[in-house]
Amino acid sequence: MAMADKLKILHITESFGWSGGAAQALYLARELRALGHENIIACPLGGDLGRKAAADGFEVLHFQPRRDLDLRTAFALARILDEKKPDVLQAHHPKAHAMGLFAKFLAKHKPVFVFTRRVSHPIVTGFFAKLKYTSRLIDGCIAVADSVRGLLVAYGVRPDGVRTIYSGTDPARFFPRPPDVNILKELAIAPGLQVVMLVGNFSRDKGQHILLEAAKALRARGLDFVLVFAGKNTDSEELRRLYLASGLPPEKARFLGLRDDVEKLLTVASVSVNAAVKGEALSGSMRESLAMGVPAVASDISGNSEIVKEGVTGLLFPRGDAAALADRLETVLRNPGLRGKFSENSVALVRNNFTTAIMGARTLEYYKELLAGVKRRRP
Repeated sequence: MAMADKLKILHITESFGWSGGAAQALYLARELRALGHENIIACPLGGDLGRKAAADGFEVLHFQPRRDLDLRTAFALARILDEKKPDVLQAHHPKAHAMGLFAKFLAKHKPVFVFTRRVSHPIVTGFFAKLKYTSRLIDGCIAVADSVRGLLVAYGVRPDGVRTIYSGTDPARFFPRPPDVNILKELAIAPGLQVVMLVGNFSRDKGQHILLEAAKALRARGLDFVLVFAGKNTDSEELRRLYLASGLPPEKARFLGLRDDVEKLLTVASVSVNAAVKGEALSGSMRESLAMGVPAVASDISGNSEIVKEGVTGLLFPRGDAAALADRLETVLRNPGLRGKFSENSVALVRNNFTTAIMGARTLEYYKELLAGVKRRRP
């Protein structure tokens, strides 16, 4: 493979609905395009990513594997590799990772193959799982946090085969600004009332139940605030029932569901919470909150400590410990000077380390290193 100045990258993902991983794939393609490289996105045509990518001017190909072992899809992807001849094949999600491995084996054209690991869940064991992560057909792996890189290395991936490249936040969208008047009106936030916000899809893993326990303790200490939940299914009856069962005042919560205006919602937040108990790698809501200067309180899980710097950009608490979360929240809510310090530090941290432009530049650098390595190994 000759390494040209202009690269062609084929991004593959099974993502249908919109998610943090889908957003990162699209951000990466945009940044690489801005750097002068061609990007093709293979994903479900009827899905959110497919629609957004097509509207953004990218060539979009249909790719929708039903499972890891979907040979029909693997053969179709191999034909795409032989037709499009990308320099780099980048898999953004698990099924795409498996399909990319099969397709590279089947295709005559052998691009550099890179996959991204975005979660901190333990990796399953077994022959195929080992092959999926350690096959010689894999040229490189991107971990979105050092903690995720550590999991991969412990699993058996070569240390020099994994590069930590943090997911990025768009500073043109997420930046400090005054509270949005329309959001204040929509949420009926009284002047001076503090807002504790958790942005994340509703699930046991995301820890909304932990925040409810902490909120109950805070109210017993005389703190007045409104809880705001945003993310998929946060407007569900199940979360509303959990809230009411906790004994918290019905008028002191907002259940917003999935939103596409998170940057406006965060303008009214006094503190942003990540209460995840497992699965988290590098929280997108934490990156976005810090980019906007919103103080953060996060569970000390996986990559959270790599962005929420204890006592510098926010506070950490042991995962699942509602009492500790209540203590950290009380510290932040009662101390405006500390919030100001966290705000200033967090904006600088994100701009220097966690932007989409930095992610794009570091990813391109990694691609070029891998391509140069392939060129050296070939006779």
